[in-house]
Amino acid sequence: MRTLQAGRKLHQGGLLAHNTSTLAGITALPGHNRAVSKAQLFKQRRKPFLLLADSKRTALKQAIWLPKALRQLANSSWPGAVTLVFPARKHLHEACYQKRTIAVRVDANPEVRRLANISGGLLLSSSLNRRGKPVESINQKLKFRWQRHFLAMLNHEQSCGVASKIIKVLAKTHRVIRK
Repeated sequence: MRTLQAGRKLHQGGLLAHNTSTLAGITALPGHNRAVSKAQLFKQRRKPFLLLADSKRTALKQAIWLPKALRQLANSSWPGAVTLVFPARKHLHEACYQKRTIAVRVDANPEVRRLANISGGLLLSSSLNRRGKPVESINQKLKFRWQRHFLAMLNHEQSCGVASKIIKVLAKTHRVIRK
């Protein structure tokens, strides 16, 4: 029920604080301009956000083409703590792209995938911290301090506290960007 309510808040253009399998994060709908602007304001940055997908199928539908390396990595890594970067179709907010590529993860946490599913398949996401500050955990202190930024906080299963591995997929190979 809380996930459904959180999904409604996202559709209203809200910013949500929630746990992923890796780090506590913020999320918004990638097609909602006002929500993306709120995420950029909160993060104090303009660089691209990653996307959380509800399924491998949704994630791979974003790709311009599906090289063997991308299919193999998606099948072996998702759901999980691996973010894949690959060339993608441009149909979302520009804050999702860097030079025609996007970063996508199918999170291991089933509630994150459920939230993405009820929100249209994709969520714009980033860690729950301000620029240069440590990642926060979701608690009452955070709720009080940042209530003006978030329409809702979804505190389901605890995050592991380790950022996802990031792999850039090239035409015939791949390169690890962050271990």
